[in-house]
Amino acid sequence: MSESKFNLPREAATGLFAASIFGALYFHTVPALLAGLLAFVLTRGLLQTLHRFDVERKLLAHEMLAGIIVGVGSLAVLTGLSVLVARFLGGESVRDFMLTLAETVSQAKQYLPEAIAGYVPASLMDMRALAAGALKEHANAVAGFGSHVLHSTLLTLIGWITGVLAAVSLVRQPNAPEQPAFFATWSRLWSQLADSFKHVAWAQAKIAGINALLTGLFVMVVMPMLGWNLPYAKTLVLATFFCGLLPVVGNLISNSFICILALSVSFPAAIVAVVFLVLVHKMEYFLNARIQGHEIGAAAWELLIVLFVSELLFGPAGMVAAPVIYAFVKADLKRMRWLT
Repeated sequence: MSESKFNLPREAATGLFAASIFGALYFHTVPALLAGLLAFVLTRGLLQTLHRFDVERKLLAHEMLAGIIVGVGSLAVLTGLSVLVARFLGGESVRDFMLTLAETVSQAKQYLPEAIAGYVPASLMDMRALAAGALKEHANAVAGFGSHVLHSTLLTLIGWITGVLAAVSLVRQPNAPEQPAFFATWSRLWSQLADSFKHVAWAQAKIAGINALLTGLFVMVVMPMLGWNLPYAKTLVLATFFCGLLPVVGNLISNSFICILALSVSFPAAIVAVVFLVLVHKMEYFLNARIQGHEIGAAAWELLIVLFVSELLFGPAGMVAAPVIYAFVKADLKRMRWLT
């Protein structure tokens, strides 16, 4: 059936899909959407592997087996990652890391103009008192934030389970009969969105890995060679990787950590850190464009525009989801031959 002609079931599926994506952005359920897409990608990949190597289906029902492996395997991976992170950090404490950041910020007054320094707490005790006062003043908002986190966690878990179930139901069997127009379009759109998510996630993971590698070389090799030993170097490397999984804003967070800890050593060390980060960013601009262009077919300037607009419309969650949605739209336009 030609897609150039109007078809009510196909258009209804497309409209419902678009409404689902807009609803996830508008109602701030992007973490659940991304968790569902990740579970969908993992389960679908596992199912395709089982179908390929167990043609006669001698194992348990592939769908049930894939769901169990992804469900139990995700818990095992999280546990294993927690153990590896704890061993990698050794004696470095995240709590002490955050306290060092706070103390350094309070001591940065001497390097700031008087007009700005007046707004910075003079000591860690002042900072704690300021934070305690803010918590008392906004107690209801803090309580609401806790319930919001719990609600988001529950939705994310539901999204994960939904992704597994969707992958099980949407993966077509060989020689299966042709599907109705609505379900065929519905399945294609979600599968295509999952493909876009896979490409974006892989590209972002490579970028985060490169950032962490460069940060590790800087804080563990370059800075000691210059006579400065930054505290919590391993924590910085891990923070750079995990923050780097978030486009744009993740780099800003990790770079702030690096500069603050460098300032805790000395002001010249902070200047060197800033110069390093500026140079690395100039190099990564071209590297990121190459990685993103290869994986999702988007130039860096395109993604920056999309990220900016998405943040204005939907906030930080929109910024996180923007590359996936943009990659999906661009892939669909290429499929319809509106783009080359």
